[in-house]
Order: sequence, then C-alpha cells, then structure tokens
Amino acid sequence: MRKRWSKYSLISMFMIMAIVITTNITYADSALSQSNENIPSDWAKAEIGKAIEANLLPERLRGEYRSNITREEFSEIAVNLYEALSGKGGVLQGENPFTDTQNTKVRIANDLGIVKGVGDGKFAPNDAITRQEISVMLYRALQVSKPEYDYVDVDVYTFTDYARIASWSKQAVGYLYGIGVINGVGDNSFNPGGNTSREEAIVLSRRLHKNVLSSKDNLIVSRGGIDRRGSNTKLKLEKLISQEMGKPYQWGGTGPDSYDCSGLVYSLYGKLDISLPRVARSQAEAGTYVSKEELTYGDLVFFARDGKNINHVGIYVGDGMFVHAPQTGDVVKKTTLTSGYYAKCYYTTRRVIN
Repeated sequence: MRKRWSKYSLISMFMIMAIVITTNITYADSALSQSNENIPSDWAKAEIGKAIEANLLPERLRGEYRSNITREEFSEIAVNLYEALSGKGGVLQGENPFTDTQNTKVRIANDLGIVKGVGDGKFAPNDAITRQEISVMLYRALQVSKPEYDYVDVDVYTFTDYARIASWSKQAVGYLYGIGVINGVGDNSFNPGGNTSREEAIVLSRRLHKNVLSSKDNLIVSRGGIDRRGSNTKLKLEKLISQEMGKPYQWGGTGPDSYDCSGLVYSLYGKLDISLPRVARSQAEAGTYVSKEELTYGDLVFFARDGKNINHVGIYVGDGMFVHAPQTGDVVKKTTLTSGYYAKCYYTTRRVIN
C-alpha cells in the first residue's frame, strides 16, 4: 500500500512541477512579447535614444514604437521640437478652439500655427497622421522656431506619385526632402497618404533637430527635383491639364473645346511657350530621350500600335499615369501606363521641359 501511495505521490509531484514550469514559460513568453513591442526597430534605436536625450520625445510616447502615430501624439512631439529649436517654452493663448481634445500641447501647437483643426471645431486627435501631414507640421515647427531661415521652394518632381501630393503640402515636402529630412518609400514614390509609425515620426523630428544644430545661420538645400524654372513650368502645366479634363475627343481638334491626342499636347505646351510640331510622330523628335524608368511629370509618352509607327501621344503626370485624348467617343482623361493596352503599345518618351 505504501509503495502504491508513494508511486501516486511521485506522479502527482511531477505533474504539478510540469504545470508550474509550463505556466512560467507561458508568462515569460508573454512578458518577452510585450517587451518586444516596446523596443524600436534596429534602424531607429540610436536616433530614438538621441531624441530622448534632446527632450523631443514625451514620456507617454516611449513605447509601442511600431504603431501608427496620431495627430495628437505628433503635436506633442512638434511642440517639444519647437521648444528645443527656439529655446522658448510653448505658451497657451486664448480659449480651446477644439471640442474633441483638451490636450495642452495640441492647443499650443495650434496657437503656434503648427497644426490646424479639421473643421467644425474638431481636431481629430486620434486620427493617424499621414506622411504629407507630418511633413507640413515639421515644416511649420521649423518656420516658427527659425523665422530667419531662407525657405527656398523645392518641388520634388522626382517622386513618381508627385501628382498625388496635396498642393498644401508640396512646399513642405519639397523643402524637407531638399535638406535631407524625408525620403521616398521605394519605387521612387512618396506615398503622401500613407501613415507614419511612432518610430518614423521620432526619427524625422530628430533629423530636423540634428540638421538645425549642425547648421550656422541657415539650412542648405542639397538636393531637389529640378530647378525653379522647370518647376514653375510644371506647376503651370498641372493647372492647364486640370482645366481640360473631361473635354471630348475630336480628330484634328486643338481646343479649346475638344482635342485629338497630339492637338492636346500641341495646345498645352504652346501655352507654356514650348513650341512643338502638330502631329505625334513629329513631336516624338522634340526634346531629349529618357527611359521609361526615368519618367517625371510633364514628359511626353508615345505609343505605336504596330510596334514601330507612332500613332498616339500623352502627357505623363506621375504615379504611373498619363493624360491623353484617346479616341472618338472618349474624353481627355488619365490612364495607367503600367498595364493593359497602353503598357503593351508604349514606344518611347521625350522630355521637353528642362
């Protein structure tokens, strides 16, 4: 009986030990997993550490680095950045203009002109901030901190999705790209509507802070899309194109009410004081050749249905799209260059805006 009892006791003891060990392993794994969520990616660790040293990062944002940062959260970073760059403390002025947040840093950022509401007295504090929004907030924080700087205009037509960048953010995106604070996201695009993680936002703020500290009296734009002459021409072209969208195709048409493909190109570039031949096959001899991989806004794209004789032309407007007057019964519109009929019939590109 004693032997049987001892046997059962021994089995029970091993079972209890197994449960305890398994439980400890489970909790240990959970703790490790939770800890990893609060550890920044390897590429961001050093910069986040320096951001903390510079007092750019509020205490409550030190964790969950890979989650998307909100408008309210980045407002706090933007105010800390302003205070670090200007040497001044942010001060509340007047009543709270927002009904959906009482956050003091949001109110200070609004008073400084760094952020704005979304309408109807709301700020949308919990909305994820987009890449173009964060660019504008960084740019405004710099402007209010260093009003003496020379804020040159740099339009980054190097991004293939330039046409998708909102007009209100293009100057900020261009300038921050020019001073090396922001970059593209791959495939030569900017992804203006994409969200930004906490660690990305912190690194961007730290880069701007570092650039200012290492400068003397101004930040130097060291890179950009194109010179201002070409940039202004492309801005004019963008406005002209927007006015022609939806107008009907008509063979031989050069506007103002209808167009054929080469007539649209001939008319628009003529308004830019760029003289081009009237027909597509002759337009393909103007300007300089560029490869399909080097397309930028305003380049002329040509198509050959039979693979050798040009029969159509359009205007590249970024993000893999071009504007053209396609055919009878259709209208001036955007079409993709990356798939379908026009991808197969693509022939060459000419650049006529320098």
